[in-house]
Amino acid sequence: MTPSEIVHQIVARPSSASRLLSRSEGEVGISQAYFDQVYRLFVEDHSRLAGLRRASGLVVRYGDDPALGYRSLGIVERISGRWLASAEAFQRAGELAQTPLERLSFQIGAIDGLARSGQVSQALKLGHRLADGLHALGAEGLAARARLNLGYALMEQDRFTEASVELKGLPKELRTGGYLSDAISSRLALSTSLLFGGHPSEARREALAAAEEATADGSHLLAAIAQGNIAYADLLRGEVDVAVTSLLRLRHEHADEPVELARVLEYLGDAYVSMNLFSEAVDVFREAAEVGVSVSALHRAHLRFGLGEALLASGKPSEAVTEFKSAVKSYRRLGNAPWGAAASVSLACSEIKVGIPGAGLKLKRAVELARRSAYPLHLCRALIASAENGGPDSQLDEASKLAHRQGLPGLTWRVEAERAGRASGASRIRHFRRMLEAILADQARTSSVSSRLRFLVDKQDALHLYIDELLAKPTPSRIQEAISVISRSRAVTLLDEVILARRVGLSEAVLERLTRVREELNIAGVKGHNEGSRRASAVGRNLDHLQRLWVEETYSNAGFPSRTTGAGPIQSDSLIYLTSSPKYRVLSNSGVIELSLAEEDIEQKLNRLRYDILAPMADRNACPEVAMKGLSQLGEALIRPILNSPGVLGICPEGVLWRVPWIACLDAIEEVRDLELRLHPALQGYSQVDRADSAMVWIADHADLPRAKEEAAAFLSIYPKATVCESALEVRAALRGSEVSLLHVISHARHSASHPMFSSLDFTDGPVLAAEIARSGLRAGLVTLSGCETARLSEVNRLEPDGLVRAFLACGAGYVVGSAWPLDDESGMRFFGAFFSSLKSAGNINQSLRIARETVRRSHRHPYYWAFPLLYAGYRS
Repeated sequence: MTPSEIVHQIVARPSSASRLLSRSEGEVGISQAYFDQVYRLFVEDHSRLAGLRRASGLVVRYGDDPALGYRSLGIVERISGRWLASAEAFQRAGELAQTPLERLSFQIGAIDGLARSGQVSQALKLGHRLADGLHALGAEGLAARARLNLGYALMEQDRFTEASVELKGLPKELRTGGYLSDAISSRLALSTSLLFGGHPSEARREALAAAEEATADGSHLLAAIAQGNIAYADLLRGEVDVAVTSLLRLRHEHADEPVELARVLEYLGDAYVSMNLFSEAVDVFREAAEVGVSVSALHRAHLRFGLGEALLASGKPSEAVTEFKSAVKSYRRLGNAPWGAAASVSLACSEIKVGIPGAGLKLKRAVELARRSAYPLHLCRALIASAENGGPDSQLDEASKLAHRQGLPGLTWRVEAERAGRASGASRIRHFRRMLEAILADQARTSSVSSRLRFLVDKQDALHLYIDELLAKPTPSRIQEAISVISRSRAVTLLDEVILARRVGLSEAVLERLTRVREELNIAGVKGHNEGSRRASAVGRNLDHLQRLWVEETYSNAGFPSRTTGAGPIQSDSLIYLTSSPKYRVLSNSGVIELSLAEEDIEQKLNRLRYDILAPMADRNACPEVAMKGLSQLGEALIRPILNSPGVLGICPEGVLWRVPWIACLDAIEEVRDLELRLHPALQGYSQVDRADSAMVWIADHADLPRAKEEAAAFLSIYPKATVCESALEVRAALRGSEVSLLHVISHARHSASHPMFSSLDFTDGPVLAAEIARSGLRAGLVTLSGCETARLSEVNRLEPDGLVRAFLACGAGYVVGSAWPLDDESGMRFFGAFFSSLKSAGNINQSLRIARETVRRSHRHPYYWAFPLLYAGYRS
């Protein structure tokens, strides 16, 4: 066999290397043939190099040129992330080379290996020596390759300005010298130096050019790496949805390339933090860390830093301190001043939140470190963090200039929020207005459900302060401005979702992939339901990871148009409950009503009331007076002051107020009024239902819900032409485009407070989750949910509450009726039987709800049995 044929067999079956090489020991050309193949795979397909480590060592032993064998081994070790071993192999290749030129050029690969293993000073020294030596020998192309690796080494210390100087001009020199792959790599490196040197737009242009050159040259791996730089540039420029779409694609493309996979996961984690998807960010950073030895020491430090940022943002400063401390130590050990400064700033902020003495002084020192590092993004964040913790106004001025000059839109609102906090009078409101416009302009760049839904999580406190300032002197103009702020921020994504649902459903491919997510939830057919209750038992484990899978499998940035930021206040009959002041306020177009309770008072009352309400679950004959007294007290405090408002009582709650059983409280104070809950002030349902329209019923045939079949039979006796779905499989088919005037659901249900997209309706063949309902093609006028806690909404996001109700509203329901607590099986059957009988004859939803409540109340006085329903209004058009 020829050397090429032997090498081909070795690459195809690495286990054959020992036999083939020992038989052909010393055969001329075998080492060169092997090196050529390894280098080709390095450029085209990293994954095929993973199994060639032992074979490369055998080429060193049996080949005709050990220097080429060591070069091959250096490449294989590099791909596997064994940086120091790679550097040693390249240096050994140089020692064994035959000519002065080879003794220098064979060591070029050691520069990057030393830098990535943490020996940056040695890498820089070697890089300068090799570049100068090769230049003296007239090998300009090889000298350019040494400078390319020198640029990589400088970037390991975040010396991006120096790296840019070293790298500029290299693409042309390398291409002229015939090193086409290195020419593309040098353009990529220049892109990276600009990207992290504070010039994301320039970096994107270089990366785009590199991607085009790599594609034309057939270098698909380099093209994919360039796409990673483009995605991160988009992230820094505020185009987060564009970035995430690219990164999710690249994650699949790099599945067999650990080094690049870890880099993409790091970028994805940063993107999730910027989207306020904190549990998803924590999960992806931990996944990246599990890639193993392929992750360099610097990369591991970045992952600890990113994990700390996610933990700090999600309200876990103590855990964040641990991660930041580890990152700071790693950066110092690697001599990386810019990232060390960034981690020091975050560590100090975490320690301030925890209350560790001396943290404020640490923050001042960290800001000076960031200033000396001269990395604009780190410095801008450090200045804002310092100002938020008592630093001078000059820091805000400097941060504002940096944010505008470097194109960092996500930081501008924080500057204006802090300026507003320091100002007074008209100046304070002026800064709040600028803050809002910056927030809405930034939000307009987002185009996915995931990014818009969580966009305001980190901004809601600042928006509350803005509203408080306006209502401190509630003139008519200030009241209208406050309503405008609320209408432009609270639950606005719901309208986006309704628009999206009418145009874009989940594709067949996505639906198929989501099957594995449902299987991992492990909630199909779970035993242990509460006796006589339509409530499913505990959900499966590792929900944070599954939530991330769900986000990624259903991710789409093709849905939302850019929303105008200039919309004025809405005119409606909504009563908006505000928790931003010491005591609750109710805001409407006609004025402000001060209430007597604060949020903590309501929370205590709700906790006590829930215990009293659920007493019949333990004792079906529990005394109703205690629970009725609690409902009456809430009604007097929350509803009595607003009863002078004309017409329908449209309530826009916030925070813990989503847990108030509003209709029951109205009954408890013996007021006969229509009342509906609205996620947004502009929502307004319709009171009449066309009695001749189509109907559908979903029924789960659980053995422990004997009354469910009776309830379904009663429904079908009233709507005999209704479509019936008895399994999750049939429900999913209905979700793909059914249009009905009335949908009634009878099943076990589960509310997931911390992961509301996993709230579910549970059928015998598995769950139907809130997220898939929201993204479906279902169209329903009125939806009634006969299951436990189906009307509960999560408080994770106070301005965009989520859950099963939200899911049906998001796909266009005009009204949704659900239960505020675990629903009794018998009472549910009787209640909805009476409700639909009235609805069929009169068509009035509110009137039918009153009749149904009174019907059940006559036989069961305790409010647990009859006071559960809540009515949510949707968009009518």
